[in-house]
Amino acid sequence: MDLKEVRLNEIIRFSELEKLFKCYSLTSGFDVSLYDLEGGEQLSVRRSGSVCAAMQGVSACREKIVQSGKKAEELGESYIYETPCGLVMCIAAVSLEGQSVGYITTGPVVLWEKDEFFYEEVREKCAGMGAAPERSLLEEVRQVDCERMTAISEMLRVLVEYMAGQEKNFLEQRLEIKKLNLERLRTQREMQIRQSNPCYRKYPEELEKELIACVRLGDKKGAKEIINRFLSEIFSYASGDLGIIKAKLYEFSAFLSRSAVEAGAPISSLKNIVKKSSRLLLDNIDFQDLCSSTIEILEDFIDVVYESRSGRLSNEHLAGALRYIRQHYAEDLDLQTLAQNVFVSTYYISHLFRSEMGTTFSDYLTKVRLEEAKKHLAQGLSVEKTAELVGYSDGNYFIKIFKKYVGVTPAKYRKSVMQ
Repeated sequence: MDLKEVRLNEIIRFSELEKLFKCYSLTSGFDVSLYDLEGGEQLSVRRSGSVCAAMQGVSACREKIVQSGKKAEELGESYIYETPCGLVMCIAAVSLEGQSVGYITTGPVVLWEKDEFFYEEVREKCAGMGAAPERSLLEEVRQVDCERMTAISEMLRVLVEYMAGQEKNFLEQRLEIKKLNLERLRTQREMQIRQSNPCYRKYPEELEKELIACVRLGDKKGAKEIINRFLSEIFSYASGDLGIIKAKLYEFSAFLSRSAVEAGAPISSLKNIVKKSSRLLLDNIDFQDLCSSTIEILEDFIDVVYESRSGRLSNEHLAGALRYIRQHYAEDLDLQTLAQNVFVSTYYISHLFRSEMGTTFSDYLTKVRLEEAKKHLAQGLSVEKTAELVGYSDGNYFIKIFKKYVGVTPAKYRKSVMQ
């Protein structure tokens, strides 16, 4: 996901950041502000009677913030710059997941002794931008030497790095929830075109089994991919009824507990997870909190299983097969090729699919391909191109299979979902 398209309050906890800003401002004696990549102010802590408050909204200041922020981003460190009114500020780029998402500034200060020329020059520059700060505000601006300004710059850098580190886990969770919400909206739209489909309101047992297989193996990445699809299918199965969704997720957490114990996890290690699972039944929990809690519970289960798993995992070959299919579904994939790549016989891998997943290799491959096809169609790709991307050389056969499993033709599905 491109973080530049996400609002800062969706990936940064402003309540915590404001506390940090207040401590910084109280300790340093300087204003501190967070801006988005377009120079729009998002959060500020300023001293009473601040020049920056008087200049807030001036386009020249906004342009200078963006220009200086990009320079800081380019340098990879904080950057000291002169404002349009002649004062000095320090700016640093805020980066999360390797992407710049905003800028933090601190100041203002002057690097020289203030005299009458200073006051006249600054007020003249401000007047040219449509602002007229009182002289008393300018008198409050502190004079610092270059050494102290460098220290301020370093303090800002530490602040930004600390904030980015604290926000990493929060960001990951927010992005997971955002993906789930987008998938939920897509599923809602799909529900409207699946009413007559025989598989409508069918509980996703195959996804449950696939997820449990990943949990037993300690495959966190694979499990997180499945949980997105699983929650969407649960939502579809429940027709949006939050009560049914809660009950099914609570029931599923019991399956995970059993799976963890079977994989060798001690019961004592599951006590805290069981307590978290009980929150799924609370009356005041909404869909977003439900997704967040489910993801947290799942990660805890995987950690417990990974730490306590034994060397004899009966479904290790199956988990490898599932990963291989998801990586190579667009190729001309058959059971023999799959068996060769996971180093087992075709008979054994076929048996694992039936006993552990309750399905066949071909049915599972078809479902993986169709899930990917729905994503391409939702993005507006043509039926022919979609068929090619998911491993179907015969477009007519793809249309037939798609209608059989989804209930409508690919063209109708694309038109309906894109609306």
